[in-house]
Amino acid sequence: MQNPSADSTRLALFRNMAAVTLAIESLAVLAFGLWMLLDLFVGQAKSVPAAITLIVLYLAAGSWVAYLAVNIRKGARWARSGAIFWQTCQLFLASQSFTGRGASPVIGVALIVPSVVVLALMFSKPVLADSKRQLEE
Repeated sequence: MQNPSADSTRLALFRNMAAVTLAIESLAVLAFGLWMLLDLFVGQAKSVPAAITLIVLYLAAGSWVAYLAVNIRKGARWARSGAIFWQTCQLFLASQSFTGRGASPVIGVALIVPSVVVLALMFSKPVLADSKRQLEE
């Protein structure tokens, strides 16, 4: 049996690593939304309604992922589900980055790596044990 303080240290480390990764993902999505907003203002958008819709979606998604990051760090059990959902969405997008017109393996890998890291952290033994402990309380 492991030392309880070592388990809590690993749990805090895993939570913090996941939170930082989610925060970086959030900043990337928010930056993309702001980039699209700038494109809208300089007249690069081909369809203004579509551009506005995408901007709202990017800013909402980025804000939601930032909220998840904060709550993962705090240890909120529900935030784990949201983080897992977000990573599976990213994995789907990454899979589409390898084929078709405009394919970019660099983008695919850039989406896969943080997704796998966060998923591994969310399914790690300390995080699962903490989730189970919170459920039993």
